[in-house]
Amino acid sequence: MMEIMTELTPRDDIKKKVSEMLKRVDQLIRAGELDHAIREIIQAKEIDPKNVYIFAYEERLTYLRDEHEKHIKDEQTRKAAEEAARKRDEEVRRQADEELARLKQEELHRQEKLRKEQEARKHELKQAEIRRLETNRPETNRQAPESKEARSGESALSLEDLERELREAEAELRRKEEETKRQAASKTIQSDRLVKYKNELLKAWEDGTLTPFEEMQLVELKTKFGITAEEHARLTKEAQFESYLQAFRQSWSSGAITPERASELADLRTRFQITPEESDRLEAEILWEVRSEAQPATLAIIDDDIKFLKVVSETLREAKYNVRSFSTSDDAFKYLKESKPDLIISDINLETSTMGGFSFYEKVRELDHLHNIPFIFLSGLTDEVLIRTGKELGVDDYVTKPFSDETLLATIRGKLKRFRKLSQVASKKK
Repeated sequence: MMEIMTELTPRDDIKKKVSEMLKRVDQLIRAGELDHAIREIIQAKEIDPKNVYIFAYEERLTYLRDEHEKHIKDEQTRKAAEEAARKRDEEVRRQADEELARLKQEELHRQEKLRKEQEARKHELKQAEIRRLETNRPETNRQAPESKEARSGESALSLEDLERELREAEAELRRKEEETKRQAASKTIQSDRLVKYKNELLKAWEDGTLTPFEEMQLVELKTKFGITAEEHARLTKEAQFESYLQAFRQSWSSGAITPERASELADLRTRFQITPEESDRLEAEILWEVRSEAQPATLAIIDDDIKFLKVVSETLREAKYNVRSFSTSDDAFKYLKESKPDLIISDINLETSTMGGFSFYEKVRELDHLHNIPFIFLSGLTDEVLIRTGKELGVDDYVTKPFSDETLLATIRGKLKRFRKLSQVASKKK
């Protein structure tokens, strides 16, 4: 009878199994293996979907994972800010070094000029003395030494003045070098404190309007870093904009903001204290990015080397571009008269076409709808005259074969990005 009572029922067996799984989950959490722990929880839920302990662990794991992701994001933001500060410091140091080199060069020129003037003056005085001696040779011995002594005095005085100017110039150069170093050091310190304060502002504005505690902390930091009222206002506005843009991107990507849910956007503007005028400008930038990313660019490429054309076209398609390839400029021009790609790439030496590369470029530019479309020349030629001719025509860039895929793709991305920015500016002006 006792043996029957001690046997485990199926429900008890499930509880025991889940209990062991939860123990493993707890150990995994302590070890920081959150992904493994989540997989264990999923398995446990499949075994016992109504177990409240499973839900408690699941909640805990969700919180820990969110905190972990937030930590990673904060770390990335910090590193990005540090990298930006480092680059600014390098630029400040580079400018200081250039200024110092320029001052040294100017001073070297000045010293060289003074040296030449000194030598010329010595030569002039020597020649004048020779002429005087020749002119006054019949005069008395008393007069000659007296005149010579006066001339020598004049020479000594002039040389002394020149030497004094040299010493003054050297002292001035040293003074300028020290001043340049002080200015560079001051700019570095200035940059550091502004970057640190900006980072604190970004943290405070990350979730919107500041709390009284955050405002109090910022007041203390403002005093600590010696931030002026103008700097505080400028950096605060930058932090508001950047935080708002980040929140807008996330909401747009997740679908929280849509044309049908205007109230969500209004709440977002209120939370980050963004005016309607500011939001129009900021949101236009984001929507432009979204549209640009959502619609892959169309590239037209022309080259009479069929094998090369195929390889390059495949490379561009793998980079997610829409590609229209042509082996002659004549076929390409028929397409371009009716279509508008985002960028055109053409070889210069098109032997199988009635139009060479330069003629093709000029015909394309005559089409109103392609007047400003980026145009890149490709060529296996390295003749500087050809390169110069292409640039004088107004070609946007020139890539010489052979080239790496990375070089071509980087050139294309740069031209497309610049064209989109220019188009955005033009649309705003309208």
